[in-house]
Amino acid sequence: MIGDAPLGVAVSGGGDSMALLALLLEAGLTPQVATVHHHLRDEAGAEVAAVVAFCADHGLIHTQLDWHWDGTGNLQDQGRRARYRLLAAWASERALAHIALGHTADDNAETFLMGLSRGAGLDGLSGMRARFKRGAVTFHRPLLSVSRADLRDLLRAKGIAWADDPSNDDPAYHRVRIRQAMDALSSAGIDPAAIQKTIGNLAATRSDISLDLARALEGRFELYHGDILFDLPWLERQTMETRRRVLKAAIRVVSGQDYPPRGDKLARLAGDLRSKSALQGCLFSNDGTHLRVSREFAAVDAMAVPSDAVWDDRWVADGPHADGLTLRALGEDGLTQVDDDWRALGLPRASVLASPSIWRGATLRSAPLAGWPEGWKIRLCKDAPQLIGSILLH
Repeated sequence: MIGDAPLGVAVSGGGDSMALLALLLEAGLTPQVATVHHHLRDEAGAEVAAVVAFCADHGLIHTQLDWHWDGTGNLQDQGRRARYRLLAAWASERALAHIALGHTADDNAETFLMGLSRGAGLDGLSGMRARFKRGAVTFHRPLLSVSRADLRDLLRAKGIAWADDPSNDDPAYHRVRIRQAMDALSSAGIDPAAIQKTIGNLAATRSDISLDLARALEGRFELYHGDILFDLPWLERQTMETRRRVLKAAIRVVSGQDYPPRGDKLARLAGDLRSKSALQGCLFSNDGTHLRVSREFAAVDAMAVPSDAVWDDRWVADGPHADGLTLRALGEDGLTQVDDDWRALGLPRASVLASPSIWRGATLRSAPLAGWPEGWKIRLCKDAPQLIGSILLH
């Protein structure tokens, strides 16, 4: 799956992840194991303890990652985002470039049907990705072609116990209602295997469309100080689907978020490219010639890291690093400490406010993207044009 690179695996104690761990061990691998404890059920503590015991019996390093829901937002969505965030941070701390997840063919079929119930388009019906990245960590789903039932048969044969989360049977959740409807669908021939075949066909179609779009986009955009500028007249001549795909890729590059905004919001943006708007931490503006996608200051206002760390998942600073120096957005406070030379750069004020800068406490030390370097350089840690192409193709 990943060669000889160090591997992590997310194990909840449920059947799917326990089977994944068993298969990795059978393959001769010794992954590090992490369990996210959501602190939502009384039984969860015992389930984590069972995973800890299994790992101890097999000489595996185990880490518990804790998350406490603050009561805001959709619980399942917040929990999913928290899991990936915690797992990616855990892997980075331990120099693990890869994490294996236990999603199955049944999960893939359920995701397809959930997308169908929401009127999803090609992307939403092309299945779960076999691999994706969060920062420097690549997540893998090696069991997408394996059924949940087969995995439980494997565990029974090996004498390995697993826990069943009662929330998986709670019809209050959309996914559970879809899962409960699968029996009726299967009797009509719409079973996970048939859905998997459809997903494969749709994914192949999406791949062809994306390849054509990536080629057509060459020379139609440029990168300037972190902003992405698209050829506006060209983009306006494209179909709504093409516009939507291009904007989705740009949002993911500029915001660093792996998931695009909801379809209706993206459709409104794609339908009116000349209106100023903000979406998912990005600003959209135009000068009649270019559509500019830039970072929204409000999205990075509270974001600060040591000067030698990656900021906003995009920027790194080169210069005389020292303890106490931080990398954060310039903002109004910073703009008042630099000359008006930033105007000569041709960047909108909003882009300058959201640009990375070096601080010691409340004192600005450097603002390279505002024309005030003071011995520092700021650069993107990722190749944005290449990243846009990669996103379009995946």
